[in-house]
Amino acid sequence: MRWGFVFLVVILLSAIVGAITINVTGEAITGKPLQYFGMNLTVLGIPTLSIISPENRTYSTNISILLNYTVSGGEETIWYNLDQGTNTTITSPVYFNTSTGSHTLYLYANNTYGETSANVTFFVNISATAPFFGTINSSMFLCENNTLSYFFDVTDLDGQILQLSLTPTDPFYLDTIYTFGAITTTIELFSGTINEDDCTSGGNDWKTYNEKIEVTDWYYSDTAYTNITVLRLNDAPVMANIGVQTVWTTGDNSTFYKQVITTDEESGNQNSGNLSFNISFLGSSHLFNITNNGIMNFTPTPSQVGVYNIRVCVNDTGIDNPHENISALCGQNGGSMTTCQNFSLTVTNENRAPTITSHYPNNLNLNVSGTDTLFFNISKYDPDRTIPDAYWYVDGVFQEYDSGSSIDSFVYSFGCGVSGIKKAKAEITDGLLNDSIEWNISVALVACPPTAPGGGGGGTYCKEKWVCGAWRVCQNTERSLDVGLLSGEDYRIIKEQCLKDYWNEQFCGIQTRTCFDMSSCGTTRSKPSMFQSCYYTENPTCYDGIKNCHDEACELLVDCGGPCSDCPSCSDKIRNQGEEGIDCGGPCPWICPEKKPLLERVEILFSLIILLLILVIITIISIIRIIRHKKRRYILAKKRRKENNKNKASGETNLK
Repeated sequence: MRWGFVFLVVILLSAIVGAITINVTGEAITGKPLQYFGMNLTVLGIPTLSIISPENRTYSTNISILLNYTVSGGEETIWYNLDQGTNTTITSPVYFNTSTGSHTLYLYANNTYGETSANVTFFVNISATAPFFGTINSSMFLCENNTLSYFFDVTDLDGQILQLSLTPTDPFYLDTIYTFGAITTTIELFSGTINEDDCTSGGNDWKTYNEKIEVTDWYYSDTAYTNITVLRLNDAPVMANIGVQTVWTTGDNSTFYKQVITTDEESGNQNSGNLSFNISFLGSSHLFNITNNGIMNFTPTPSQVGVYNIRVCVNDTGIDNPHENISALCGQNGGSMTTCQNFSLTVTNENRAPTITSHYPNNLNLNVSGTDTLFFNISKYDPDRTIPDAYWYVDGVFQEYDSGSSIDSFVYSFGCGVSGIKKAKAEITDGLLNDSIEWNISVALVACPPTAPGGGGGGTYCKEKWVCGAWRVCQNTERSLDVGLLSGEDYRIIKEQCLKDYWNEQFCGIQTRTCFDMSSCGTTRSKPSMFQSCYYTENPTCYDGIKNCHDEACELLVDCGGPCSDCPSCSDKIRNQGEEGIDCGGPCPWICPEKKPLLERVEILFSLIILLLILVIITIISIIRIIRHKKRRYILAKKRRKENNKNKASGETNLK
């Protein structure tokens, strides 16, 4: 009776409240609501995972595999890991482009109660496919004094070793990356600093480089093109330091004679006649002029004693034929540029030497570690009211120039890997007379880190970046040895390589190339090979059935690519190399579109509708013409009958 009463109460409460959700926390993994006496009970715990795709089977397709799964239980985060790679949180649909072989996918989910996982192993067996480029800009612009660094992707679903080629090279190069197992690789198209010689062509102050980029897996290939236009800029003239100057009113130094040494990349030097100079006196009357080639020649009088602050400026002529978009692309219009420099001239009856009045460090003998940062400063005075210039040297090597202040400072560190007795010197001058002070420094060695080779001034690490031009035409090994172009050691290396390729002496050749380190490190740790063996033939061409180099470039595959016509590819809009359709199927990584019945093809159906409409219009026009023609005949016949009746009536009247 008691349990019956409880059961009745539960039923009544269910009827009044409707549905009550009870959250039960536990280790049970359900995530699904349960019905119990009319109540919805949700048992919460760690989520459940089930991988639907990929399946545990072999995929023989070039199409990306979609990750599909089910999850329940109030998950908060879901992530995956393919082949023990990087953990990646899932925020959008995930597709896998995988290489041939076995792959294991790990899928994870968690919530506040814990974490669960699922995994599946699947296999990929893809037939050989051609590599292909990602998006590459068809045109690029680069201004003088800048560098190019442009990245793009190349994909090979087979994960084969790839060879890249750029035609032509210099001043642009590819970061030649050989990959194995990678599906997509990022490539860099780069240059060193673009100089003036790279920017002119045909009387124009710009030059366009038509670059062909090629990739091959040694059987299939892809080709892309880009145009790189480099724009010449007008560089401002560079004026050598004039420095503080002093001239006497009497004696040996009573004439101030100075030519302003100037160089300009476009207009030449101070004697070229292409530069114009002007001079101005700041806060004082004009004492003298400057010639068209930068010469100042002045003999003062006693009434002109004093210190004069002078500004000298030089203008160039600009470039002749700048690119039409130079302002938008490079921030200048290529017109005249000006460089100015201030200096002081002291006119005195009797010159007195400047003096260093104080200095820091006070102790002229120092003991430091190589990595310590040293701070130097000096105070200076000149009785003729000149502000002397200061020049700083370390071990006799000029480091810094200071001007226009009575207090100058200098900061220096010898760096790791440097030790011994060193000297730092400050020298001041009024243009004629000098003063100086020198510190003797004992430097204790501080070892450099393993990645940073030692050296003065900080011992910084230099990362080599080698670039190479195209391989030259293959030369016969025996002839190269006979004329002294090949050393005995290199000859033996090439002969051994030829034997491995089963080339006898008649066809054993050597080809060379030039390489340089764009970083100018002065080391050769990663220097590429400058010579290799090759198959020798007289007069190599694009039709000799041999993969070789000629016309300042190298073929990508046999008789195609480089200096020859493009190799067949999945982007040439031609059905070739065993493709099932134009650039699809066969070796191409894209499946050809399914062929629809003739009437289901949109273009055919649209054409038929247009044709039918034309026929209908023609039919309607023809019917209208026929109706008009019959109507016209009917009117003419009626008119004739009327005229005949009239003539008949008139004849009868005449008879009467």
